[in-house]
Parts: sequence; C-alpha cells; structure tokens
Amino acid sequence: MNKISEIEFLVSSNKIAPADIPEFWLGIKITNISQEWIPIDISKTALYVNSQRSISWDLAVQNGTIVNLKIAPLRSEVFQWPLGEALFETSGTYELQLVWESFSARQQVVVQNS
Repeated sequence: MNKISEIEFLVSSNKIAPADIPEFWLGIKITNISQEWIPIDISKTALYVNSQRSISWDLAVQNGTIVNLKIAPLRSEVFQWPLGEALFETSGTYELQLVWESFSARQQVVVQNS
C-alpha cells in the first residue's frame, strides 16, 4: 500500500438472503490521489470473518491474476471477488474486517433466515 492512495472496503450488500449468497461479492476500491503512478500489492491484504482469517480471501487475492498493478494518477480501480459461498455457512451476523498495513475497515453482513 502507498500513503498517496485512498482505500474503500466494498461489499455488495449488508443484508442478504440465503439464496443470494452465490452472488455476494466483496472488494477494494483504491484511488490514487497523487500526480504519479503508484504500485499496489493487493496480495498483502487480509480479511477476517468473525475474527478468523479467511483463507478464501487469501487464495482469491494471491492467485496471480493481479500482479504488477499500478494505478494512474488521480484514478481509481475496483477489484471484487464473489466469495459469498466461501464466507457464509449459515444465517447470522458476520463481522468482516479488511486489513492492509495501517489500513483497517469493517463491514457487517447479515445473512437472513430463509
């Protein structure tokens, strides 16, 4: 991560029905607020679900499809992955936390009963 960027932790919805779990996605929006190209290494992020590190997230962001990423000056890039089935096993409230060096953001997702 670079100190000249802004980061947002994105989720497709904070409330979902069990039938919508396969379409659930989460991701990152990175904005370069500088006048220079900046390199970004998403593989250094970590996702925690109810305080447990998500191996599914690790596999998704470290799969090699996003390497040598650079973001143009004053531009944003959004990266998202459909991980609902890997993250949510039952209905309930899930606390998601994305960590990346000094950045940390939380999202709460409620999987409703049928």
